[in-house]
Amino acid sequence: MATRVIYSGEPLVNVRIPLPSSKSISNRALAIRMIGGLGSRIENLSDADDTMDMLRIVNDNDSELHVGSGGTTSRFFLAACCLLGRDVVLDGSDALRARPISGLVDALNALGADVKYVEEEGSFPIRTGRGKMHGGQLQIPADTSSQFISALMMIAPCLDGGLVMEFSTPVLSFPYIQMTSEVMKHYGAKVDISPYGVSIAEGAYLAKDFHVEADWSAASYWFQAAATQPGSSFFLEGLREDSLQGDKVVVDIMAKLGVTSAYEKNGIFIKGTGELQSDYFLEDFTSCPDLAPAVAVACGALNITADLTGLKNLRLKECDRALALQRGLYDMGVKTDFCGGSKFKVYPGRGPVPTSRFIKTFDDHRIIMAFSLMSLKTEYVQLDQTNGVDKSYPTFFADLLENGFEFAFI
Repeated sequence: MATRVIYSGEPLVNVRIPLPSSKSISNRALAIRMIGGLGSRIENLSDADDTMDMLRIVNDNDSELHVGSGGTTSRFFLAACCLLGRDVVLDGSDALRARPISGLVDALNALGADVKYVEEEGSFPIRTGRGKMHGGQLQIPADTSSQFISALMMIAPCLDGGLVMEFSTPVLSFPYIQMTSEVMKHYGAKVDISPYGVSIAEGAYLAKDFHVEADWSAASYWFQAAATQPGSSFFLEGLREDSLQGDKVVVDIMAKLGVTSAYEKNGIFIKGTGELQSDYFLEDFTSCPDLAPAVAVACGALNITADLTGLKNLRLKECDRALALQRGLYDMGVKTDFCGGSKFKVYPGRGPVPTSRFIKTFDDHRIIMAFSLMSLKTEYVQLDQTNGVDKSYPTFFADLLENGFEFAFI
């Protein structure tokens, strides 16, 4: 059902936002608990679809399982099934079938797993067999998905001799590999990482309780709101300065777009000043690609020239985000280019943001949330659907409704 998102009130001031828990951290903790056979507690677990899918399948002994649409869910669970010798067919959504998986499958098979494609080479559905895995040394490309690296890292302590991985290409999203390392260390693993490779010793995981922190990726949309509505301010609950998440760099990125921030007890206070550091924005998103939608749409709303670089895999997310952002911003009167397969360029020069004709969201949670907040700059934004936010931020529209936004279903 198409939805109009409308905001016609005063600037949002001192709004408290209870952010969701990090699904990225939640899924790592769930995967380690499965791999290690641990009975320890995970507190503040995410209620996002990706995590609920992970929680469901780790407790399901069926021979055929639908893993949903999540990259972490499918890739972490695939590696765990190989380690545990489960004979199971794994399938997922159409969007997941379109995402790359062969790099991880090749690496698992090189370590003794028995993984076969059921239909099309290089995509789900996949069958895992009862191969006997071993440790050793592995050379692996690291420029397709950091989730491949993380999946292999988490099973490594349970492999004979552990695992040494050498990256044959530059790493994308290295902070996510750091996140995996820190969660593994919490559970007793011995991990050494660098931008060039990973070394993990053989050893058992320890049963220890774990608390999941709030999600910085979700916070990016409220930073976007602050950037596009001068005078607005928000307290984002649960965020930590010493966070495991690389997306905390949103603080520095959005400072360029006029958002000030201050850490306080139990969260961070942010304010939109309207004072841009420059009328030209440049940022490398190699380590934080999930922030790109919020930042790109904010730059479009602010009518500035922007170059968002380091986005080699922007077309390989839940949808082709380069296409989705270009189509959506075009419908909001903003010209863009996706240059050289890795740079998203936003052009200035048009007048006030027009009322959107129709934003096609491609069922991508980050596209939905980013364009919903364009309603702060125009009469309304019209989206083809809004259900996709359940993937990472199920309460997003409830938070909008609580703070003066209105919705019309058409």
